[in-house]
Amino acid sequence: MHELWSAFGWVIPILALVTITSILAVSIWKKKKGKGRWMNLLPVLLLSISIGGICLITLTPFLGGGGVNGGSNGQTNMEPFSNLKLNLLYRNHLEVPIRNLLANVFLFVPFAFFSSWWMRHQRAIVLKVTFLGALLSFFIELTQYFLPLGRSTDIDDWLMNTLGSLIGGILFIIGGFFYKVWRLNNRKNK
Repeated sequence: MHELWSAFGWVIPILALVTITSILAVSIWKKKKGKGRWMNLLPVLLLSISIGGICLITLTPFLGGGGVNGGSNGQTNMEPFSNLKLNLLYRNHLEVPIRNLLANVFLFVPFAFFSSWWMRHQRAIVLKVTFLGALLSFFIELTQYFLPLGRSTDIDDWLMNTLGSLIGGILFIIGGFFYKVWRLNNRKNK
């Protein structure tokens, strides 16, 4: 049983999350009737894929010196921007910390964009998706802290993921504005 858990245990949270979001997507799809039915399902399915991708990237254990095989936890950083300062000041190559920083930001942009698309008829979308992104990132960091995945728990990751959620929500609002302008121009030309 221990060998089975060490080989496939990391897949269980991902499968549970994808299953729950797929059930949610299908239940919403069944409630909607008419022409826009598929357009209501599409953002939920894309959101499910985004959440699955985030979990796959952030919750996959490192099998090298630690992780499931080593049974160790990664490092913990609870001081905001300390790793960023350390990496930017004492690294010979800036591309690694900048790539890590941008990866943490861009990882949550699709999540926030598809969440905004799904909740497009609500008010304060940007605030809501930023909160949801911060909450998802918090649970990921908590999981990385408590499970022996060999991953580091870092408040900077949480901050950058939250920033990515904010950017994704803003991009949806901007995209929605351009879509409305485009539709108005098409109506006037007809």
